[in-house]
Amino acid sequence: MTEKIKVIMDCDPGIDDALAMAYVAANQDVLELLAITSVSGNQSIEKVTRNALDLSEFYGLNVPVAEGAHEPLVREPQFAGEVHGNTGLGNCVLPKAEKQVEKENAVLFLHKILSELPEGEQAVLVPTGPLTNIALLLKTFPEIKSRIREIVFMGGAAKGGNVTPAAEFNIYADPEAAQIVCKAGVPLVMCGLDVTTQCFLTKNQIAKLCQSNNEVAKVCGDMAGFYISQPYNKYKGTVNVHDAVPFMYLVHPEFFSGEKAKISTDCSEGVSRGSTLCDFRWWNYKEEEMNALVLNKADTEQFQQHLISAIYELGETRKS
Repeated sequence: MTEKIKVIMDCDPGIDDALAMAYVAANQDVLELLAITSVSGNQSIEKVTRNALDLSEFYGLNVPVAEGAHEPLVREPQFAGEVHGNTGLGNCVLPKAEKQVEKENAVLFLHKILSELPEGEQAVLVPTGPLTNIALLLKTFPEIKSRIREIVFMGGAAKGGNVTPAAEFNIYADPEAAQIVCKAGVPLVMCGLDVTTQCFLTKNQIAKLCQSNNEVAKVCGDMAGFYISQPYNKYKGTVNVHDAVPFMYLVHPEFFSGEKAKISTDCSEGVSRGSTLCDFRWWNYKEEEMNALVLNKADTEQFQQHLISAIYELGETRKS
C-alpha cells in the first residue's frame, strides 16, 4: 500500500477553496490532511475561519482548524467580496459547525503539527490564499524547514495577472510574504494562473451539480453558480477552480507538466507590484537555485472529470 501524502491546507475560503476542500475530503485514501489553517484573503479572517470550520465539518474532515493572520505583513488587507460574496461562499448557507477553532494561532499551530511528525517524516504545505502564515512560520521557526517536503501553492503567474495586468490576487495581497517564501530555500511548486486557467468547470457542468439530489454536489454547484454569475466570469461561461489544482497535482501529477524556474516577487509600489518573476534561464543558475517547478499545462478534461467525480463520491459517502 502506498504511503499517504501528509498535507496541511492553509486557505482563505473562498469558493474555489471550498471546492478544493471537497476534493481533499474525497481523496483521503491518498491525502492525509493534518490540519487546516486560515488566512485573511478572499474575505476577513473571521469569515474565512468560520467557513473553514463549517466546510470541514460538512465534508466530514475530522481535522483541527486554526486561525491565522488577520492582515498582510505590510499592506492593508484587500478582500475579494465582489468575486466570492459577502460571506466568502456566495449565497450558500452551511450548517454551523460544532467544532471550535484551535486556541493557538495558526503559525504556532503549524509549528506544533510539523514538530510532532515522526522522525524522518515530512508534510506538504498547500497554501491556497496569501502566503502570510507561511512566511511568518518560516521566519519565526526557520528550523522547521526540514519538516516540510515542499510547498505546493496556488498563486502567481508567469504571464499576466487577474487583479492587475501583472499580478495574481494571492501574491498581490501580500507580496512581501510571497518573497519570503520564495527565498526560504524550501522546494516550491507554483500552481499559478498559467495552469489554473486551464482547470475550469463549464456552465453546463455547474448546472448539473446544482440540479443534483447529491447534497455535496448541490452545495458545490450553488457556490460555483454564484462564482459564474459575477462579471469576472459570466462572459467566459466557465469558472476556474484555481485552488483544487495543487491538491490534484499531488494526487495525479501526470495530469500536469511544468518547467523549473527561479522565482521571486515584485514588492515595489509600481505597476508590477505583486507580479511573479519567473526566470527560466537555467544556464544562469546552479540547479539548486532553480527554486520552483512552475506548472504551465493541465489536462482540462481529466481535471473536470476527477473533480466532478470526487464531489459526487463525497456526497455518496456522506449519505452512508
